[in-house]
Amino acid sequence: MDEREIIYEDANDKKLFNDVNNYTKYKLVEMLVTRYQEDRLKLDNLNSIEDLADDILKVLSVAGLKYYNELKGEFNEDRD
Repeated sequence: MDEREIIYEDANDKKLFNDVNNYTKYKLVEMLVTRYQEDRLKLDNLNSIEDLADDILKVLSVAGLKYYNELKGEFNEDRD
């Protein structure tokens, strides 16, 4: 879904979603740059691809946990 298609209830929602997007993108780029500097960005075998996938999942987990409490009420107020 394109960002232009998302209907925000108010300006705070839009800012929060932009903050999540920017933080996640920043952390992914940071991880990729670090791996490149350490010469660990080569995808020449299955093990290196799995290693990169694990690092991506770690970054997404950290980003998700960072904003979990703020976004929790946005999606389902009755849950947890």
